[in-house]
Amino acid sequence: MLQTLAATRQFFRDNDWRTILARMNARDTHPLIQFMKYGICGVGSLIIGQGIWLSLSIWVYPALDSDLPKEVRALHSTYNNIISFFFGNFFAYFTNSKWVFTPGRHHILLEFFYFTLISTVAFVIGLLTGPLLIQMYGISTLLAQLLMLVSSVLVNFVCRKFFVFKG
Repeated sequence: MLQTLAATRQFFRDNDWRTILARMNARDTHPLIQFMKYGICGVGSLIIGQGIWLSLSIWVYPALDSDLPKEVRALHSTYNNIISFFFGNFFAYFTNSKWVFTPGRHHILLEFFYFTLISTVAFVIGLLTGPLLIQMYGISTLLAQLLMLVSSVLVNFVCRKFFVFKG
């Protein structure tokens, strides 16, 4: 593992930006670079999804006001997460299929279905645990949201890499 990190660091040090970008845009790139690309796409999806979640939590279904009962905060946070999930998932699929993974293991509709199914399973697990943590322990809505995101990233990368896309 340390050799892989050292080799990746050496690659970035030894090459100019044009070469680095060409390697980043290649489909047959090193798994570490692939994970970096996955992370970039994930940040984009996160910004879109959480931007929508935050907007909804402020203006549509208030979920951040600590004066609200914790049951209301938990329910509103759930509504907002469900709505924002669809936007973040579509962005993640589009960017992952175009830049990170090699599509073609399945027909495009089946690929999108599997991608969404895996996202949904990870999302539902996080969605159930977030409100549960808010209700049982009274943790902040933002901490519950962070815990949901971390668990989703781990499950999604492994499943997408080995079950949805070619590699």
